[in-house]
Amino acid sequence: MPITFENLPRDYEQLQVPVFILKGRSSAKSGGLIGVFNDKFPDQFYEVTDGYFKAYLHLGLGINKITLKHLDGSFQKNGYAAFDTSKTPYDKISISVNYSPIPDSQLSIPKIHLCVMIGRDSPALYDCPANKMFEGNGLNTAIKKLRVGGRLMQAFTVDEMNRNGCGKRCFRFVEEETISTISYQDEMKKVKRNEIKIHIIKSKRSVSEIRNANYAQQNSKATEAGKLFDFALEALKDSGGPFSDNSTNQIPALAAVMILDAHWDKSQNLLLGHAALGGGTDRIKLAIFGSQGLHSWPMNWESIHKGFTDCTLLNTDEVVNDCGECSQYWECLCVSLGAFMHEIGHSLGCPHQEHGVMLRDYVTMDRKYLTTEENCIRTKRGKWGPVLTKDEPGWHRLDIIRFLYHPAFALPGDFEDITFRPQFSYANQGMKLPNGLTGEPTFIAFDQDTLDILSETGIYLIECHVGEWSRVSYEYIPQFYQGVGPQRYIRLKYSIIQQQMPNEFKGKPIHIEVLTMGFGQRSIDNLQDYLNKHSQTIKLSNGKNAKMSDKYGIRESNHIECSFPDKTIDYFRISHGSALDGIETHFTDGSIVKFGNTTPNFTDFKLDKDEFVIGVSFRSGAWVDSVQFNTNKRISGNFGGNGGSLHNVPLPTGSKLLGFYGSLGSWIDQIGIYYG
Repeated sequence: MPITFENLPRDYEQLQVPVFILKGRSSAKSGGLIGVFNDKFPDQFYEVTDGYFKAYLHLGLGINKITLKHLDGSFQKNGYAAFDTSKTPYDKISISVNYSPIPDSQLSIPKIHLCVMIGRDSPALYDCPANKMFEGNGLNTAIKKLRVGGRLMQAFTVDEMNRNGCGKRCFRFVEEETISTISYQDEMKKVKRNEIKIHIIKSKRSVSEIRNANYAQQNSKATEAGKLFDFALEALKDSGGPFSDNSTNQIPALAAVMILDAHWDKSQNLLLGHAALGGGTDRIKLAIFGSQGLHSWPMNWESIHKGFTDCTLLNTDEVVNDCGECSQYWECLCVSLGAFMHEIGHSLGCPHQEHGVMLRDYVTMDRKYLTTEENCIRTKRGKWGPVLTKDEPGWHRLDIIRFLYHPAFALPGDFEDITFRPQFSYANQGMKLPNGLTGEPTFIAFDQDTLDILSETGIYLIECHVGEWSRVSYEYIPQFYQGVGPQRYIRLKYSIIQQQMPNEFKGKPIHIEVLTMGFGQRSIDNLQDYLNKHSQTIKLSNGKNAKMSDKYGIRESNHIECSFPDKTIDYFRISHGSALDGIETHFTDGSIVKFGNTTPNFTDFKLDKDEFVIGVSFRSGAWVDSVQFNTNKRISGNFGGNGGSLHNVPLPTGSKLLGFYGSLGSWIDQIGIYYG
């Protein structure tokens, strides 16, 4: 068969976003066009280079019956396809692709709110060169371009997840049914579709304040280069709705905000009103970016090819050459669209990486969609092709694993595997763990070579960094992808990490990051130092040998400690209000050991005769909010407040609780345990 496919979705696969980059070959002719004729979307055309093609499909809801025809034709200078209708196609093939997203009524998946922020007195216009003003540069055009840009980000990400063997999964955007603008053919016919909803968020800040040079991220002399992030958070909260305190109390909102009032000030040689940042709070996960490159974005599906092949020189008298990487319009599209996607990556939990989108590989983002790349004045490289899958930029493998376990990337079949999507992932759309459950892993130094890592929710990734980047990593992918699945217990050997480390990094300090389901993450700055310190046996004041757990709570104050006699614990008397004041440990012979303050406000937790402690949990932030005991028979109540984060400290098998240590101010500021 002349037309074959590299990545055709299987019949049973239900795509969760309406875009997919279908890659294939035709042996019928080395050049020409692939025409895509879909019963649910207007006709589209894609280039063929040395028999290779990439069709960035836009799909309609349900089963899309698609015929691909290899035609005699080409793209013209105006960026649009032309072909001879009188000629018989070189070849054709019919396929079906199923776009069937999980209905919200069946299962609510977290989605990203794509937003435009404008100042309170904004004219709602973005920077645009004179030769692009025929498109307009107001809100209506910005909305059209953002809808296309959002779909291109999704197509990129679906392709990357699939290429990495993690299914055809992607983040979703919040959508609305409206007259479609995604295709100009649809727009002319006033066809209704589910489109990405673009929220228009008005800031209470003026345009001049947004454009304050002290807030411009690219200004080396800026005094508050992160201020625009605060402005965006403020504007989202003020807008209410999905960003109100009530709405984000249990389910954090995801938002990507383009600042429309970004402006290139040629006189100052400075881009104002722009910051490229991603992160957020426990209420709103946020990515922000300026509109300085929006003029280069396509405003409908038909103009995507033109956008990625437009070699028009950028005029810095009119618009910014962002980071010096936008000498031509097609580069400007790659840099501005890719950098915005990079910041969305941060908001979804991705750090910078050694390569990929989370570095700056998106400057060649065009390669994901086209089979040729235009000449580049900046790099002095001529037009070339075919651009194969191996030539494309992508998400780093470590980003892929983060996305796999992010609830925003869920697929329908995931929920058949309770180790991958356990019951707690249904709560709060999987964005926030239920009370009493922590995603934070626990570290126990078994000896100077061995770290035991425990997790209530499941460990899915361990990274071992030397310098800035991870050099060795261990991933625990779901069983239906031929992995072992997330693990509740991992024994990590320092000596084995050293064996697996590339030669140039052997013997150097190793920083580890451990990621668990439910957005748990914990690090150790220097693994060898940690093992040496925490595996040591110390001698307590009563002469007993013991080991120390980690210490929880941030605020340093007066050091305190207590050690237990070799007696049976009768009960704990916990003094507390909204914070932990102190713990008295009462033994069956009537003796008492005190840790911290004793106050009139206390609660007793009495043990049965055959009951013993197998772990202790603390809630802490700046200080220690509460304590909770885990025994061989039950889990106690939470004694204290509900602030801070939950930390579980299990006792190794065969060990006993031997005391507490920490620091004391007005109440307990820090706490850890002795065990042995």
